[in-house]
Amino acid sequence: MTLDLLQSKRQKFAWYFFGIVSLSYLMVYFHRVAPAVVSDLLMAEFNLSGAVLGNLAAIYFYVYTLMQLPAGVLADGVGAKKTVFWGMMISGIGSLIFAAAPVLSLAYLGRILIGFGVSVIFVSMLKIVTEWFPERQFGTLSGTALFIGNSGAVLAATPLAYLVSIWGWRVSFSLVGGIGILAGILTLVLVKNRPSQLDLPSPNPGAKPQVSMGIQDVIQGLGRVMKNPSSWPPFAVFFGIYGSLMAFQGVWGLPFLVQQYGMERFEASSNLLIIAVGLVIGCPTIGYISDRIGKRKLPLLTSTLMYALCWIAMLAWPGGKPAPAVLPFLLFAMGFFASGFILLWACTKEVNPIELSGCAIGLSNMGGFLGAAVVQPLFGWALDKKWLGLVEEGVRIYPLEAWRFAFMLSLVILLATTLIGILIKEPEHKPLSIKSETR
Repeated sequence: MTLDLLQSKRQKFAWYFFGIVSLSYLMVYFHRVAPAVVSDLLMAEFNLSGAVLGNLAAIYFYVYTLMQLPAGVLADGVGAKKTVFWGMMISGIGSLIFAAAPVLSLAYLGRILIGFGVSVIFVSMLKIVTEWFPERQFGTLSGTALFIGNSGAVLAATPLAYLVSIWGWRVSFSLVGGIGILAGILTLVLVKNRPSQLDLPSPNPGAKPQVSMGIQDVIQGLGRVMKNPSSWPPFAVFFGIYGSLMAFQGVWGLPFLVQQYGMERFEASSNLLIIAVGLVIGCPTIGYISDRIGKRKLPLLTSTLMYALCWIAMLAWPGGKPAPAVLPFLLFAMGFFASGFILLWACTKEVNPIELSGCAIGLSNMGGFLGAAVVQPLFGWALDKKWLGLVEEGVRIYPLEAWRFAFMLSLVILLATTLIGILIKEPEHKPLSIKSETR
């Protein structure tokens, strides 16, 4: 078989495996933002304050954050296929426990297992991309991955609200757990880690086929990634972008829309869906633009500043909040411009050895989820500080002043971390591999 035919066959398998792992990644985003749709139900069910609800949602991000470096080690050392399989098994069990939890402590356990399980999926997915696709397509495929992931966020908005209205939140989360377990089994049975396992050539001409490194070698390599000064600015920028985004989209957006705009659950969840639509469109668009112009830093900082302007508009609008007619456009813009964070993984990966792509991606990914873990409960704390004591059906009702205080806190964090983005290094050439450096 000629090289061209082998490359064509490799490309077909690449998209096939990418699609299979994408099913697991849908579940990652679903679990990430689902608490926003049932936040008031959880507050009433377990008698929660804003800070405690924020922590229940954020425990996912605490675990996710701590697992990003181990996720990179597992993807590089054990392989993406087995890592995704075990991740989905654990998250599926966690979803079942969360759905059945009679007390808050078991709800926490369920969210911990969900966060632990899904924490390894994205790094493994981009490890598949690194092994099976040409490097020049990494930005576009990162955007495509987020397009798929945010489709999960779409499912966790209005469709989830509809399911909850019919079956309740417990049955809905049980169903989600079963789907996650099925996705893990499909990955184990059908996916291959790299082209060489099917006797196919590397997607990058001139590059040697990558082989699995031992766990010890990967751990040593992780130290090199962490010592690289260019690895850390993307970490910081992702902290601000994703922390602020998940505070609103993942937990507090629905209560804000219900309490300040008088929306019903379906209308509020449909408005949150607009953020996800903005992300769905923005992620592949910004990734494609980055690949086309061959730059990462310029489109990243431009989109991040535009995202910050959306938060400024939320605060500066006359009357203290955006007009209802303007709100959908502002929410779409928020999702679209926040999509620039997809370039942060390339910014870290492309300044580190390709053998350690999982570790590099895991490190930058850690920044975003640490941001979500910190900002979600901080947002709730800010609301509680301005709470006037009003409660309706077990749910705390916050005045507009409380929401504005929480928005301001999120904006300050976003702007501070965006300034660090000036230090991001624009890769001018492919980084040397470990093997070539040690010859």
